[in-house]
Amino acid sequence: MAREAGVSVATASRALARYGYVKEETREKVLAAAKKLNYQYNVVAKNLRTSKTTTIGYLLPDITNPFYSRIVRGIQDVAFEEEYNVIICNNDNDIIKTERFVKMLLRHRVEGIIYSTPYNHALNDMCDTFKKQEIPVINCYGSTRLCASDVVTGDAEKGCYQAARHLLELGHRRIAILRVKESGISKRRFEGCRKALEDFGVEIDPRFLVDAEDFSQESGYLQAKILFSSPQKPTALIAFSEQLAIGVLKAAREDGIKVPEDLSLVGVDDIIAELLEPPLTSVVLPTYEAGRAAASLLFSRIKEENSSPPREVVLEEKLVVRKSTRGRG
Repeated sequence: MAREAGVSVATASRALARYGYVKEETREKVLAAAKKLNYQYNVVAKNLRTSKTTTIGYLLPDITNPFYSRIVRGIQDVAFEEEYNVIICNNDNDIIKTERFVKMLLRHRVEGIIYSTPYNHALNDMCDTFKKQEIPVINCYGSTRLCASDVVTGDAEKGCYQAARHLLELGHRRIAILRVKESGISKRRFEGCRKALEDFGVEIDPRFLVDAEDFSQESGYLQAKILFSSPQKPTALIAFSEQLAIGVLKAAREDGIKVPEDLSLVGVDDIIAELLEPPLTSVVLPTYEAGRAAASLLFSRIKEENSSPPREVVLEEKLVVRKSTRGRG
């Protein structure tokens, strides 16, 4: 290529990599020669020379869940700006899959990782392994039981406090809470609900505390069917994910329970809430912003070589009232 352009190899290299001084006329000659010869920049060769892979990993539990797709978009937008690639790993919160992904990410020599998965032992081992190799790990709406370099999350307690307060102000007292008991963020959401009920002098009825296996539609549907079969039914329900709320809507329709006439319903996530029938009152999560924040923290770690103490970014969650809730009487 240097021969084609009539310049030295060093000049051709500077023109292509855009470093050092090269006359614009000379640069154009080199670029024209590169186009003629169908030159492709060899990233692998550069990585071998610089010990950089320009690659990060993102570990998530369910790629079909729109909640995580917004986080992915935020991460990829920042990675694109930094000229990095993202390896996306869907582990289904499965220990074997997590272990395999961790080995793969290490083989690819990723420079950092972001995770949004619940706790499992393999994930804990992953954090320990990456920490020993001084590879930064960022928690983005994932398990807080792990030792991450930095954490990005939403103010889950405040968001669900607003949700419970909204229902209480509408006159509801028999409020069911559909949570995921082993989830850390679910516990924070429950604490927000508990505080709102306490502020209104309302005791929590154990019959209306429902523990789902996970945040899926299937879990919401199954638990709602059980709840609706009991003699004492709630007049309102807060589901700790939009997918859980969709499952509740399906069960309510099958059982002849009208929303909001018979049951006021609030969800969390606000991905397709406006498109549901009725449009769902929902706690809006800043998932895209969380993905961007997590990626920004990761790249600052990569650039500063992990020198600063752990940081936490807490983003605001807010309630948007729609037609799935109404007052009693």
